[in-house]
Amino acid sequence: MIAMLQRRYEVLGGVRDGSKVVAAVKKARPDVLLLDLSLPGRNGLDLIPELRQTAPNTAIVVVTMHTDFVIAKQALALGAAGFMPKDSGVEELQKAITEVLAGRKYLSPRVERHAVEPLSPDREGWSRLTPRHKAILQAIARGRTTEEIAEELGISVHTIHFHRRSIRRILGIESENGLTRFAVVMQMGAEGE
Repeated sequence: MIAMLQRRYEVLGGVRDGSKVVAAVKKARPDVLLLDLSLPGRNGLDLIPELRQTAPNTAIVVVTMHTDFVIAKQALALGAAGFMPKDSGVEELQKAITEVLAGRKYLSPRVERHAVEPLSPDREGWSRLTPRHKAILQAIARGRTTEEIAEELGISVHTIHFHRRSIRRILGIESENGLTRFAVVMQMGAEGE
């Protein structure tokens, strides 16, 4: 896919470690950043607000294996300009880039827009979460980065990572994106009450 993109765009490079994305964007200042949400080192959703501050003129297109509307909605709310599945063709990627360069949002038609499966606070494991766990989930749902949550709660980033893993284990959630989806859905349910 990169070879196809290089025929039409200047490709400045790639970063495979989430903890190095902000520095790379700060240095290169690309017009468009293709951002995977599942990067080692740092969650892609956590990166979006920081990237918006660091490089406000860089349009972020999330390119991910997740086609969940809740995740797409959260990414766009955090400041992404586009959202599309990783296995999309070059034509769709070019369309997304064209749209965001024109200042418009792009949401792939392949993103599942079906109703969100309701998750009840009675979900197995919910009662075993501590008040600290629930506060972290609320912050995740509000789009706070790990660093912002640590600052808000007055604890270290390492401790937040520990709590996130603990919450996932208790709730049986396999990925960080799954945790984010759970937090967003729970927040939507709480707002609807």
